[in-house]
Amino acid sequence: MRHAAPLVALGILLWLVSAPPARAQTLYEWREPGGIVAYSQTPPLPRDGVLLRRLQIADLPVLDRTAAERLAAISAPADDGRAEAWRRADAGVAAALVRLQAVERAVRQGQQPRAGERRHLANGHSRLSRKYFERLTALEAKVTRARNALQAAYAERDALAKPR
Repeated sequence: MRHAAPLVALGILLWLVSAPPARAQTLYEWREPGGIVAYSQTPPLPRDGVLLRRLQIADLPVLDRTAAERLAAISAPADDGRAEAWRRADAGVAAALVRLQAVERAVRQGQQPRAGERRHLANGHSRLSRKYFERLTALEAKVTRARNALQAAYAERDALAKPR
């Protein structure tokens, strides 16, 4: 949780940077009275906070500019095919992550032998049956497929970031 505030600030910064090229290319970083750092494309009013610095979009680090371009594509007009492609790619990654988490949870829960998956021996001990190991192997295969699907979703999304 300690790292949430910088991530939120970065997200806000990137959202602001995502404005279409026709808008101002300057961002303002300022501190609100409560101590929260905010970013805006317009300078704050004196009652809103204290201006810390002006940022030129062109001077942002490469990774921030790349993220800003991605967000600009997402916020582009509806007739731009790239925006819809980014939305679909992001949705594909999110769905693949959810599926992988569900399958991994099933594997954790499936570690316990079920009824009929133990063979009891005469001396009071028991041994896991082949049925148990086959079930675990099937679960692990599902995890592998889910991981592959996630990697494919990431690759599809990453392909959108490459220059045309």
